[in-house]
Amino acid sequence: MGYAAPLQTAQGLHTRLFARAFMFAERTDPRRRFVYVSMDACMASQLVTLRVIQRLQAEYGAELYGPENVAISGTHTHASPAGFIQYLLYDITSLGFVPATFDAMVEGVLTAIRAAHASLRPAALALASGDLQGASINRSPTAYLANPQEERDMYETDVDTDLSLLRVNDASTGAGLGALGWFAVHCTSLNNTNRLVSGDNKGAAQLLLERWAAEAEAMAAAQSTSKSVGAPGEGSQAEAIAAAAAAAAASAALGLDLRAVVAAEGGNGSGSRGGPFRIRIHSQPFSAASIARGPDGNGDGSNGSHAGGGSGGGGAGGLVRFGPGFVGALAQASVGDTSPNTQGAFCLDTGLPCDAATSTCNGRNELCHGRGPAWPDDRTSAAIIGARQFEAARLLYASSEQTHSTCAVRLCAGSCPCVGRNPCLTGCRLSDPSAPQLPLSGTLDFRSAYLDMAKITIDSNSTFRRGGPAGWKSPRASAGARTCPPAMGMSFAAGTTDGPGAFDFTQGDTKGRPLWRMLMSLVLPPSQEQQACQAPKPILLDTGQITISLLRLGQLVIACVPGELTTMAGRRLKMALRQRFSAAAARGSGPGPGSDVRVVISGLTGTYSSYITTWEEYQVQRYEGASTLYGPHTLDAYIQEFLRLADAMIDGRSVTSESRQVSLLAPVVLDWVPLGSHFGQVVEQARTSYLPGETVQVTFRAANPRNNLRTNGTFMAVEYMAVEPSPPSDPASMAAGDGANTAAAAAARAAVRDEPAAVPQGTGRRPSKLSPESYATLFWDVPRDAVSGIYRLKYNGDAKSLTGEIRAFEACSSPFS
Repeated sequence: MGYAAPLQTAQGLHTRLFARAFMFAERTDPRRRFVYVSMDACMASQLVTLRVIQRLQAEYGAELYGPENVAISGTHTHASPAGFIQYLLYDITSLGFVPATFDAMVEGVLTAIRAAHASLRPAALALASGDLQGASINRSPTAYLANPQEERDMYETDVDTDLSLLRVNDASTGAGLGALGWFAVHCTSLNNTNRLVSGDNKGAAQLLLERWAAEAEAMAAAQSTSKSVGAPGEGSQAEAIAAAAAAAAASAALGLDLRAVVAAEGGNGSGSRGGPFRIRIHSQPFSAASIARGPDGNGDGSNGSHAGGGSGGGGAGGLVRFGPGFVGALAQASVGDTSPNTQGAFCLDTGLPCDAATSTCNGRNELCHGRGPAWPDDRTSAAIIGARQFEAARLLYASSEQTHSTCAVRLCAGSCPCVGRNPCLTGCRLSDPSAPQLPLSGTLDFRSAYLDMAKITIDSNSTFRRGGPAGWKSPRASAGARTCPPAMGMSFAAGTTDGPGAFDFTQGDTKGRPLWRMLMSLVLPPSQEQQACQAPKPILLDTGQITISLLRLGQLVIACVPGELTTMAGRRLKMALRQRFSAAAARGSGPGPGSDVRVVISGLTGTYSSYITTWEEYQVQRYEGASTLYGPHTLDAYIQEFLRLADAMIDGRSVTSESRQVSLLAPVVLDWVPLGSHFGQVVEQARTSYLPGETVQVTFRAANPRNNLRTNGTFMAVEYMAVEPSPPSDPASMAAGDGANTAAAAAARAAVRDEPAAVPQGTGRRPSKLSPESYATLFWDVPRDAVSGIYRLKYNGDAKSLTGEIRAFEACSSPFS
C-alpha cells in the first residue's frame, strides 16, 4: 500500500506491524480522556476509525469514546497491506476492499486501546524537542523554493527536522511507561520492488526504542544490585548504561553497529544531500508532570500500550528505569515532501543525478530513483534511518533527566520573530547538559469537526495570514476564494523519486500531455468550472467529507491532519496555531498564562485526503501539488478550520459542526400495533419440538430497532431451562410470567452459551414502506450437538409513541424441546 503498484503483492514478512495506543485522562475526572493511536499502516482509514469507535462504544458505553476523542494515525509505511480505505481510488490497485486487512487492523487497534484502558494510572508527562538532521531530505526542493524568500529565511533547512517526544512516567515511582514522538520522514526506505510486509524505517525506530527500554532496565537492575547507589559519577555511569543498552538493542534487533550509524554521513557518497547525523536538543521549559493533580499532588491518568499492554519499573540512583511493557511510538508529522533517501535521486541508466525540476532521466520518470544511506541495500537503509530516529528519541528521552541548564549555543536572541526558531528558544548541542524539563501544566482538552473540503470559502482577512517578518503575508487568497471538488493532476501519475510512476508522465507538468488530455476528455471530462478552480493543475482523475481534530495536554497541542502536509505547509499551520494559543495564554485564557505553546503535527490521522501544499508550491505542480485534492487553497481551508477548533477550545465552547454525510433515512416517528394487540405479541409460534439441524422460527409484533441499539445488550436470545420444573397447568403461562411454577422455572432458566451455532438471527418487516407497524422474525438453527431440554426464544424491543416516549418491552416464544 502506498506505491499503487498492482504487481507489488506480499510474499513474506520483514517486521511485524503494531498499533500503539496512548491514553490520557484527567485525574479528577477520568471519564474526560482521549486516546491517540499510532499504527504501522500507510495511513489512517475513516472506516477503520468508525468501526473501532463502534466497537469501543459497544464495550464501554457510548459516553466514554467517540469521534472527538479517538485519534488513529498511520506511520505511512508503504510496505503494509492494502484494501482498508473506504475510497476506491486508494483501493483500486489492491483490487478493492480486502476484509482480511480491515479486520486485522481493527482488531489490532482495539487490542492496544483495551490494554491502555485497562492499565490507566496516575502519570507524569514530559515534553522534549530537538532537531534531527541526516534522516531526511526534501524530495521536491524546486517546489519548496517557490515559497517566499523571507519565509524560507526563517528556517535553517528545507525539511522539518523537529522531533518532539512526549515522555510518560509512573507518577509514584518515576518508572518509564512509554514515549510518543513525532518526526517527519516518508516510510519509503523500502522501494516499490519490496515484497515483504514491514514497518519500514519507523517500524525499525519503534522496535529499537522498546528494545532499548528492556535492555536498559535489565542493565540498570543488575547495576543497582551489584553497587551502591549515589556513588560519585553516577550520572556518567547512567549515561554509559543507557548507551550500552542502545548499542545492544541495535545489534540484537537490526544487526546494526549503532555507533557507526550515528557517526556516518547522511548519504553514502559524494552525492549526499542529507548531511551528517546530528541532534540538537532545545532547552525549553515544557515537560514533565501532571495534567491534573493526583492524590499526591501530581500525576494524570495516563498510559501507553500496544497489543501487549504497558507498564513501567522504578528509578533510583540516577539510572533510568523501565518495565517490560514500555511502549515507544514515533508517529508521522509534516511528511509530504520528505524522503529517507538521503543520497538524493539518481538515474538508473547513467548514474547521474535526475533532472531537478521534473525528476526524469532523458525524459523518463521511471528511471529516476532515490538512494538511501546504504544504497542499494534498501533494508539496511530502512534500519539506518530508523536507528537515527531512535537515537534522537533516546537522547530526548534522557534529556529530561538532566538538572543543568547551561548551554553553549544560542539559536537566536532578541525579540521574536527571529531566524531559526519561532518563538525564540535556546538550543543545546549534545555535548552540553540540557535544561531541566518542567511539568506540563494545564488542562486536557479535545475538539473535532467534520469538513466538506470541496465547499469551504476562505476568509481573506483571517489573522493567520500575518506572521514572520513584518509585512510578510501568505498564502495569496483573494476575498471569496474557495476549495474545489477533488481531483488529481497529471503529475500525480508520475510518482515520486521514492517510487516513480509509469508511461510518460512527469512532475512539474502544468499543462498535461496531449494524449492524456484527449483520453480524459473521453473518459470523465472535468467541468470548465472545476478546471478553473484547480488551475494550474491539469486534471487526470476527477475524483468528501473528512475529519480534523485538535488535542491538548497543557502546553502541548496536537493537530491531527488527515493528509500529508509539506514542510512549509506544516510550518504555517503550526505557526498559526502557536500564535493563536500564545495570544490566548497572554490573556490568561490559553494553556497557561505566560506559558510557551508547543504545536506538533500528527499527519495521516483520522482518514486520508492525500497531500496539502502551500499555494506557491501548488503552482509548480510536482507530485505533491498534483495530489493536493481540493485545489490551491486547500492549506488555507485547513488553517482556517483548525483555528476555529482552537478558538472553541480556548473559549471552552463545544464545536457545533456536524457530520454532513448524506442520509436519506427518515427518523423513527411512531411504532404502532392494532387495537387489541400488544408489542411483543407472538403472531407465529414455535412448534413444540425440533430435531438437531432444524430451524426454529418465531414472529413477534415488534418496534423499530433504531429506538435503542442495545449496546452491550441484545435484541434476541435463546434461553435454556437448566432445571426441569413441574409441568405448569397452562404451558403458555411460562412465557407470560405468572404462576408459582413459572417463578421457579425462571430461577433456573439460563441463556444458551455464546457459541456461533447458538446465536439466533432476526429479520424485520413492515406491511408497507410507510407503515408504523413492524414484525420481527427470530431464527435459530438448532446445533447438531444441542443438549436435550426445554428452550425458548426471547425478543427485546423498544417502542416509540407519538409523543416521542420510548418504552422497553420483552417477549418470549412458547417453550419447545
